[in-house]
Amino acid sequence: MRLHRAVTLVFVLAVLFSVVPAWARTNAASAHLPITSRSRPARNLFEHAWVDLEALRTEQAVDGYRAAIQEDPKFAQALVLLAYLTTDPSEESRALDQAQHLARKVSPGERLLISWIVGVRAGEVVPGIAAMNDLLSMYPNDRRVTFLAGRWLVTRERYEQAEMLLERAVAAYPDYPAAINELGYAYAYSGQFRKAFAMMERYVALEPGSPNPQDSYAEILRHAGDFQGALQHYRAALKLDPKFVSSQLGVADTYALMGEEDSARQEYARAIQKAETDSDRLEYEMHAAATYVREHRLVEADQAFRAVAHEAHAKNYARIEAEANRRMAWYQPQFEQAMEALRSAEQALDEAHTIAAADRKDEQARILRVRAGRAARAGNNAVLEPALRQLQELAEGSRSQVVQRAYHAAMGAALLAKGQAAEAAVHLEEDRNDPLSLELLAQAYQQAGMKDKQPELEARSACLNEPTIEQAVAAPEAHAFLQSGRLAP
Repeated sequence: MRLHRAVTLVFVLAVLFSVVPAWARTNAASAHLPITSRSRPARNLFEHAWVDLEALRTEQAVDGYRAAIQEDPKFAQALVLLAYLTTDPSEESRALDQAQHLARKVSPGERLLISWIVGVRAGEVVPGIAAMNDLLSMYPNDRRVTFLAGRWLVTRERYEQAEMLLERAVAAYPDYPAAINELGYAYAYSGQFRKAFAMMERYVALEPGSPNPQDSYAEILRHAGDFQGALQHYRAALKLDPKFVSSQLGVADTYALMGEEDSARQEYARAIQKAETDSDRLEYEMHAAATYVREHRLVEADQAFRAVAHEAHAKNYARIEAEANRRMAWYQPQFEQAMEALRSAEQALDEAHTIAAADRKDEQARILRVRAGRAARAGNNAVLEPALRQLQELAEGSRSQVVQRAYHAAMGAALLAKGQAAEAAVHLEEDRNDPLSLELLAQAYQQAGMKDKQPELEARSACLNEPTIEQAVAAPEAHAFLQSGRLAP
């Protein structure tokens, strides 16, 4: 399992030191990044929370950081980590502000850590990456620093760089489960499944009594299209811990991808009952709502997504409210219905006061991508052109992979609709992990006469096994199109 969130996750390092203050007697050449806290109980709670985080016991980690902050309200690292794990947007905003205010009172390495995280969450990716790189240079032998940077790169879909860092951590610490887990995901997401499976075998062997290795193995098997293998490992995880909700969700997601939507809904109901937070529960409910889309039962889908949006609005989860409306826009049969859903999504963002700048920009880009895609399909240039201009402005001012992919997906759809297949393919290749973009890419290759691209498309289509709304809308048709041989010589 990885810590899933609709926004990019960045994780924070903590290492237990027994001296007070921890960094005062630790110079920059030290092997590990220090922490700054005058409270021994706070540091102990902090370290226990870090262990929970490495083991993917997310809510236990959150509770641990909250407890550490209660012991020491000026605990900057605990505040930053809490900010990135909490699902409460108000708590996140307060914790980030407090950590930034305390940055001048902590060690130089911790200041870099705070700059990295605050920069990324504020949408200032370049300064954030610079701080991350400086932190890596300052503590090159700290396995946790290396692991966290590698993990961050995986979330940013920079798999080659992530592999380099994580391979270094695994080489230096061959029994370090957290890095092995992340390296397996980096391999899988770049299509290197043999290497990914080897990492998972090591992970399971290192922690045979833990559910998370089985869960991670299952997720990678599902990504590779081995649904039965995935179910076997998800069930092994649940046998070890029946309350391990990630694996319960994984079982449901796998059935959904297999087309067994009724079974999926039954499993989603169990995951919803086990959800540890309201935001997790609402996310699971959106997964369940997508099963109706796959069955073309759009009235039931609308009811389910609207229920999520309504509760998210009441609980001040603006991102989830916007996401629920955005997902609805993809499958609406009428263009104006889709536009109405997108306007509701934008209104949710406009009314939000605590959502992080990075999350806001990413969701704005996703909304614009849907608007452009639907407008291109409908031939509505009056809607298409402004959406493209706004996306271009966002893309020019952001290094976010979400924003960049949204821009290329929209441009590719627009160019293909105009008959410029070769130009469209250039853009769509930047978003080839998305089922809708891959479907359009296949059409672009066909129209441009690029018959040599068929094997690559078939390979990519076999790995589109994530239970997204895009998969629910496009994957069956796209898979049939790619396997039809229409691009064959």
